[in-house]
Amino acid sequence: MKTGRNNNKFLMRRVRSWTRSPQFYLQKAREAVFGVDTILFQKKRETYSIGSFEWLALTETLYGGLQLGGVTSKTDRGGDRMSPCYHGYGRCYAEFLKPFISANRTERLTLIEVGILNGSGLAIWCDLFPSARVIGFDIDPSNFQANRKSLEQAGAFQKNVPEVHSFDQLDSRKANDVLRDVLGGNRVDIAIDDGCHSLGSIEITFEAIRPFFAPRFVYFVEDNFDTYDYLAPRHREYRWTTRGELTSWICGGRAMFCSD
Repeated sequence: MKTGRNNNKFLMRRVRSWTRSPQFYLQKAREAVFGVDTILFQKKRETYSIGSFEWLALTETLYGGLQLGGVTSKTDRGGDRMSPCYHGYGRCYAEFLKPFISANRTERLTLIEVGILNGSGLAIWCDLFPSARVIGFDIDPSNFQANRKSLEQAGAFQKNVPEVHSFDQLDSRKANDVLRDVLGGNRVDIAIDDGCHSLGSIEITFEAIRPFFAPRFVYFVEDNFDTYDYLAPRHREYRWTTRGELTSWICGGRAMFCSD
């Protein structure tokens, strides 16, 4: 009986996600039936405009994201968010980051990523926002430090160099203090939570970053279907959307929060 209730809960969660982002799931359905168009992986990223989903997917590939060979490929060094072959978040990121790419030409943005693993995300953000302050947080930054040389050999961090700090997403007492000390008065324009993926860690991280939001910001939460249902009803002052497991929301202009 309990199994049946859990199955129904899972199904309803999926149905709610489908109704919120029908175009996303239509695209996923087309790719499931006809296959993913992999021609883009045969091209150079310079073929595409900076910040487009193709550019994001190719940049992720350049810095060790999952390749066409799949998760068992020897080239897998983390990074499965952008490619249409995997999570396929690239279109969402491209859509919601577009106004910030324009803003980066005239103002210095602050971007933070929580859960950097081996650093492929930081490499993408530093290329995408060469004038921004890019900050990475992780409970174990040594994974990034061990992979940093490989990223640099692939061309990362030539235009911008990230800051990296320790951060425990489950320590609600210290999270806000860590953010305050690191930010030093800066406001957060773009936030990405790709850390523990549990609702508890997502909420602690959100509440820690929340006091430091810029007047216009966008927030992405990856790899959790329940983020929208858990946070959006309690924070209607923001504009929320979901694309599969990605949830995003924004405040000001056309920014928004995303969570997967």
